[in-house]
This record gives sequence, C-alpha cells and structure tokens, in this order.
Amino acid sequence: MNGHTDPPVGRQPLEVSSRIGSANETQVWVRGHDLVDELLGRASFAEVVLLAVTGRRPTSEQARVVEAVLVSLLDHGLTPSALTARLTFWAAPEAIQGAVAAGLLGAGSRLLGSMEGCARLLADIADDVRAGTEADAAVELRIRSITEAGGRIPGIGHSLHRGGDPRADKLLAIAADAGVGGAHIDHLGRVVEHAAAVTGRRQPLNVTGAAAALLLDVGVPWQLHRGFALMSRTAGLVAHVGEELTDPITPAVRDALRAASRPPGEDR
Repeated sequence: MNGHTDPPVGRQPLEVSSRIGSANETQVWVRGHDLVDELLGRASFAEVVLLAVTGRRPTSEQARVVEAVLVSLLDHGLTPSALTARLTFWAAPEAIQGAVAAGLLGAGSRLLGSMEGCARLLADIADDVRAGTEADAAVELRIRSITEAGGRIPGIGHSLHRGGDPRADKLLAIAADAGVGGAHIDHLGRVVEHAAAVTGRRQPLNVTGAAAALLLDVGVPWQLHRGFALMSRTAGLVAHVGEELTDPITPAVRDALRAASRPPGEDR
C-alpha cells in the first residue's frame, strides 16, 4: 500500500482555483501581480483592494478616491456597532476577532449597509437609462416604487447630520478634483432632487450615498459595497477595542443598565 487513497474509478479528483490570488513556497500573487516585488511598498491598500476586487489595477486617481471612501467610514463615534464591539471584548478579551465580528454584524440597512442599498438603486437606474428610459423619469419611477412600498430611500438623510453630511460633500469634491466620476454621480444628484419632490421634504446626501456612486464609477459592483464599509469600519472597531483596554466604558454601561432594571419602587 502506498498510503494514499485513490479516487473512485470514474471520478476525477477535485480541482479548484481562484483568479484572485495564489501562493507557493516562495511567492505570493494577487491577480497575477507579485505581492512582494510589485505591490508591497509600491501600492496603497486601496489600490490593492481594487485590484483584487475588480481584476484591474486602478489609476492613482481612482485609488485616491477609494482611499477617501475608506477613511470616511472608519468611525462615527459610539455607534451601536462600536458599543457592541466594546461590550463583547470586555466580556471576552481573549478573542478580539469575536468583538470586531460582533460590531460588524450591526452593519444593517440603517447603518453602513445603506451604502449597498443606494448602490443597488443607482445600478438599477443606470440599467433603466441604458434600456432607453430618460434619466429623470428613471429616477422618479424608482423612487416612487420605494416610497409607495413604505421603504426608505437609501443614501440620503441622516439622523445626526440633518443639515448635510460633511463627509458626502468632501468625497464628491475629492472625486471632482481627481477627475473621477461618471453617470452614477449624476444619477445620485437626481435622486436627491426627485426624492425631495416625491416626499415633500428635502433630505441631505448621506456619506453612504456619495460612497456608493463613487465605488460604482470605479467599477465595484453594488453587491460588494457593504463589504467596503466593513473594511473601513473594521479599523475603527479595532481602535475602539484598544480604547476599551485602557479606558473601558463597559463597567459604566453595566451599572447604568442594572440601575435601570431595578424593580419599580426600589431605591435607585
């Protein structure tokens, strides 16, 4: 016996591969580029992310815009995701990955995940326009479809930045300066205008809306946009875990919750 199990007669051994990357004893490749000799120290994180996701090495201007998108979403204070990560880490400090993962699970349709929703809306509008629908008509039809179903228009409005999300305008300015942009940014502006007309109230552009338009314009499919939000927020959550190490807030949160949950009439 040779110590190996041969595959059953008539069945071929499983062969799987990926175009994204590969490695052997001495080398690592990402989309055919040598990670050590071509990318390390020569390409930014955003550039390599775009290379891995799209299969194309981006221009320096495109990488600059995506870098700005990643920075814009890194942190937003003590959000539910940050608080969740800190509470989880305090309870299980031996597993930072659990704390960060717990925080990332809160990226839903209202927080961070709205980037995916807006990207899908913009992609649908672009499809409608390519099919022959005039841009304003396509935008209005899509918005009415959302509102008539009782949904929220993703990418606009903000519970804190009610007068306008400062990150959104800055992202669009960076993109304009870099010469990066296209139809999706144009459609996003139309979404803001038609949303005000349809709902009767003007809501400012959210950073997730600006980020969605820019990522679409550099070739990132809408299905992966929430992933970019998670990449960014991961760094912020690691920072919150680091602060929980030195300046924990969990004990105060526990004390407040215990005080709030005492039986009626008990001295607080």
